[in-house]
Amino acid sequence: MKFGLPDGHGLSESIIQNLVFTDGGTPALSDIQHEALLVGVGQGRSLLVVSPTSTGKTQIALWAIAKSVENSCNVVYLVTHRALAKQKFEDFKTLLLAQYFEDSDSSLVIATGDYVENAYGEVVTHPLGAPILVATYEKYLALLSSSGIPADMTSTVIVCDEIQLIGDEHRGQHVEVLLTLLRNAGWKQFVGLSAVLESRDAKDLADWLGVTLVINQTREKHLHYECWTDNGIAAVTTEQPENIEEGIQRPSGIKLDTISILTYLLKQKSPPPPLPIIVFCMKKQDTYELAQKFADEYIKQEQKQLSLPFEGVPETSANTILSKIIGKRVAFHNADLIDEERHIVEQHLLDGKLDVIFATSTLAAGVNFPLGAAIFASWQRWNGSRRCYVAIEADEFHNMAGRVGRMGFAHEQGRVIFIANKSELRVAKRYLNLGALPSLQPRVTPTRFDQLVLQLVASGLCKHKDDVKELVCNTFSALREQSINPSSFDTWPGKLSDAIISLREEGFIIEGSSGNLAATQVGKAVAFSGLLPDTSSFLLKYMVNKVNRLVPLLPTPENHGDVTRLAFSLLSACYSAPEFRTYNKKPPTRFLPYPLENKILYDVKKNRHDLPESAWEVDPTPINAAGITLDWIEGADFRKLESMLPQMSAGMLREMFRNCVWTLQGFASIIEAAADGTVPESLRPKEFREVELDLALVRRLPRVMRRLSFRVGEGLPDDVLWMKELDSSDSNFKLFRTEILELRKKGFIRPEQIMLGSPDADQVRVAVFEKVKPSPQAKANWLRDICRDWKKDLRKRIGERHSKRARRCPNVSLVQEFYNSRGTEFELVFERILAALHIKFEKLDDKSTTGAPDYLIKLKDSPPLVLELKSKDGDKLVEYNKAVEVLAASEVHGHKDVFCVTLCHPGVDPSVPMVIASCGRLSVVESTDLGEALLRICEGTLTQNQLWKWLATPGQALIYDLPFPDYA
Repeated sequence: MKFGLPDGHGLSESIIQNLVFTDGGTPALSDIQHEALLVGVGQGRSLLVVSPTSTGKTQIALWAIAKSVENSCNVVYLVTHRALAKQKFEDFKTLLLAQYFEDSDSSLVIATGDYVENAYGEVVTHPLGAPILVATYEKYLALLSSSGIPADMTSTVIVCDEIQLIGDEHRGQHVEVLLTLLRNAGWKQFVGLSAVLESRDAKDLADWLGVTLVINQTREKHLHYECWTDNGIAAVTTEQPENIEEGIQRPSGIKLDTISILTYLLKQKSPPPPLPIIVFCMKKQDTYELAQKFADEYIKQEQKQLSLPFEGVPETSANTILSKIIGKRVAFHNADLIDEERHIVEQHLLDGKLDVIFATSTLAAGVNFPLGAAIFASWQRWNGSRRCYVAIEADEFHNMAGRVGRMGFAHEQGRVIFIANKSELRVAKRYLNLGALPSLQPRVTPTRFDQLVLQLVASGLCKHKDDVKELVCNTFSALREQSINPSSFDTWPGKLSDAIISLREEGFIIEGSSGNLAATQVGKAVAFSGLLPDTSSFLLKYMVNKVNRLVPLLPTPENHGDVTRLAFSLLSACYSAPEFRTYNKKPPTRFLPYPLENKILYDVKKNRHDLPESAWEVDPTPINAAGITLDWIEGADFRKLESMLPQMSAGMLREMFRNCVWTLQGFASIIEAAADGTVPESLRPKEFREVELDLALVRRLPRVMRRLSFRVGEGLPDDVLWMKELDSSDSNFKLFRTEILELRKKGFIRPEQIMLGSPDADQVRVAVFEKVKPSPQAKANWLRDICRDWKKDLRKRIGERHSKRARRCPNVSLVQEFYNSRGTEFELVFERILAALHIKFEKLDDKSTTGAPDYLIKLKDSPPLVLELKSKDGDKLVEYNKAVEVLAASEVHGHKDVFCVTLCHPGVDPSVPMVIASCGRLSVVESTDLGEALLRICEGTLTQNQLWKWLATPGQALIYDLPFPDYA
């Protein structure tokens, strides 16, 4: 520990006061923090900081962030996991928004695979331009792949947390590609953080990045490692890492098993037990079994209010167990838990309400918890390829162990215990050699060169095939491969040429005679989606082969269609794709739950011709996955789904649903780009060039697929999906999935039913909320009132935020007038907005022509659109018959081939979007969504042609569908 700041530290008085720890009024710095200031982090110097867990590395990054904000620079903070992104997002809200942004919630943005939104909870227009962007590595790469790298990143500060992810077997290529993009684009300052990089790797990585290495392997709070064996204990401390002491006598009477050692620690009086204690398990099942055994056999006191922490959380097998043990100050944490359960367990840990937690490595992913000791129930994990248990790598072991004894918590030091029998002893003792860490392995390999090349070209970083070869052959992996295996490295240029040829043949890139490269529209969609090119080609082929079977399943006013069969077909296509299944000898990149392989759950003989593989019995996993997902969106609860197969868990299912959402949304974007009729045939993907295909039919499906993705994300039937919008309001109440499904069972599926003030309606609402504390009536009244004011409140909030954003646009007053006006006044305001944005239009309804539609909109570089305005008094919604009137009106008045749009003000009835998709020539858009698009036109982040594409896709045009700015 160092006291005082070094000369020339570069930190402002504000940063020192708010972001530097003090002891008795004097700055108190860890050794690595002091060293980072010495070499210039506070003056904008780029660093790679390597130091053990709990030495204050995050604070170093925070100083760089605050300094950059003071200098009006942008910040990108990259993390490994969604949970860590959420934690940093919340930390920055507290530490930075009030101090540096006057509590402007729009200044802070989070981007993960689940969502991209600011601290208001709004979907973000321009995430790459946010003052502070917290993102997972893969999501930031996807944003760059879609929008292209901004032309100037010299005012951007990049922070890479857990940068050792570059060596991860499954994710390392994405991280390295991203770092390669950023390294070549340049930055204002770069700060990389790692606790487990081997010294040579750290030096090589710092040299490759062109940054200064700051490395210090000394911990401020030391760890005491103990390997318990039949012959005694071998131990070492981080204070004297070279001194391994062996032959220490084990405490008498203590068995060599996890529970006995845990109980021994808890019974210690002097020194007192280092609580809380984490027990690391390599298998999820062990966390359940050990936690239950410990709670049942060793914790005797009674608990109170067993299930209270899990009120409102969907019932699962996990929280059925957790609710019985968490009151005993015991819990478990693993990937089987759904997000709500993890949050409850983690909050109990942070609040000091747990003494023992049994966990897999999910609790060691960089999140800061007050752990005092760790016991490894096991340190070997099953390796499917080798068909045996294999010791985890030393870096993973020490990263997990490093979660204990952290700075900022009360423990003097951390204690780490692991067990080894005679046959394991030689391997186990490697963990006592604290300096021995595995070397980073090259993760950019020829296996995925096609995806890599597409990302480089789509981002705009590489515009010629020689650029691709030069950049890829100078990646970190390439330099390693060149030194380790030069003959293999010599094949890279040829394999890159093969990848370029393959992408060109698929229609994802185009190549000029001189070797110039550009991504096609569909190629950009593939790059942004993050899907493999193989997956994209697979899904495009599926669409070509099945579109004539899928579109007739859409509902129409005369026919209910078969939405269930349509959903099952699309889900099975996603789960059958190379993303999830081995394809051309390439392993999948995402995995379906292994229990799905063991049994055929669904007989789909009648639907076999809708599926990507008619001989589905050969591999039932995708069909099982599709069937379970279909049950989920039709209202099945987790307990029912878990019971379908042994070892099935809610956490597995939630992760599968999350992957499905991501795949469906990518699928929709790719199909939408491929079916764009304004794109020349030569620039369409191969699958769309080689057959006679009605693009108008294909265009009916993307928004249906996106709506299906929303259903999978929420687990709701289509007719009640709209109710999730009620949660967007500021309220102490939240409408849970179980409550929405219960309302549906009672026949309450429409807004006008839920807002009824009759005694019968009130009785239904109260019955649905009968378990709500303290009062079911209070929540029943909230639901009634919020449903009445739902659109009005939404319009008010968005109007206020849009007015703030529109300060630089001409005629700011038009924003509020747009949201507040009705009827003829609304038409006049709309016309003034079009004129202000230089959008040409022709007024078709001059009040002298009976039944004419309102406008012919003429957006730049785009075909015309017929647009009809439908405004309602109060919060009444536009119903189906009014939404489709424009179709007949356009035909009568000579525009039968022109795409039509109905602008619904304030909103459209929730039953409309699915039905109008089958029209093929109509979209509906609510005024709040169109308001966002028009504001982006004013800000210059959306082109008129992009607006046309957004509006000219059948279904409901939503903010979520709007593209990000294109820099490439």
